[in-house]
Amino acid sequence: MRNIILILTCLLAFQFGAKAQIVTKNYTTIADALNHPEKVETLMLTSQGLSSFPSEIFQFKNLKYLDLSNNEITELPRNIGELTNLFYLELSGNKLTSLPAEFSRLQFLHNLYLHYELPSKLADDIKILSQLPMLKVLEISSEGLLQLPSTIGLLQNLQYLELSNNQIEVLPEEFSNLKNLQILYVNNDDKFDLKKNIDLLSQLPMLSELHLEGDRFSHIPAEIKKLQSLEYLYLNNNNLKDLPVEIKQLSKLKYIDISNNRIPHILLNQYREELGSTIKVMFH
Repeated sequence: MRNIILILTCLLAFQFGAKAQIVTKNYTTIADALNHPEKVETLMLTSQGLSSFPSEIFQFKNLKYLDLSNNEITELPRNIGELTNLFYLELSGNKLTSLPAEFSRLQFLHNLYLHYELPSKLADDIKILSQLPMLKVLEISSEGLLQLPSTIGLLQNLQYLELSNNQIEVLPEEFSNLKNLQILYVNNDDKFDLKKNIDLLSQLPMLSELHLEGDRFSHIPAEIKKLQSLEYLYLNNNNLKDLPVEIKQLSKLKYIDISNNRIPHILLNQYREELGSTIKVMFH
């Protein structure tokens, strides 16, 4: 999925006015990149044991894509805002606790992937992110994240939000302000209460793709019928034994994945017959 998003962001770069240049090289070491600092647009430093944000990065004035995933970085420098051309920033798999206020200067940032050791100022961080007019894709994850702050409602330009690998039970009421949200991931969250959140999700008119994979659901509530904008629904890797009949009332639904559940074969065959003419049902 991340590769697909990268392709989409490259296309969006042209849509939002980025120069139509072909990136000829993906730099994977600081040393190599320093040989041609003016040519560095893509820098991938994933899994390199970094404990701090490399100061050399600020020499790459044309940097657009930066991947620092799976390192040990605990904080970002205050001069992060100098990377004004940054479009895509990958920080998952690190140990951040907060963002510096200067992060708001990344006015061209479109994709952001964050992993917190334990967020200490998440409400304030989201306020900072709300000052980024181009931010459309966001991931927030932390093993200790139990709830989202009300400031999440400020991110009204978001189109894609990933909240997987958290322990969030109920979304705040302000979540309903995300009127442009199209894709939502809440995977691997065994605390997430779908029934309690459906009314909020039903207030998102653009929500067309919902991922609820690996959440240990044993059933899907009848209220699922309220999600009338859904086109793609992912329920794989749960503990489902059946589907509610109200699934048929999702008039826009094109695809549903129920693979790796506990649904007996006789029901799977039934769903194929009853839904197959309008919905692609994935079983495996």
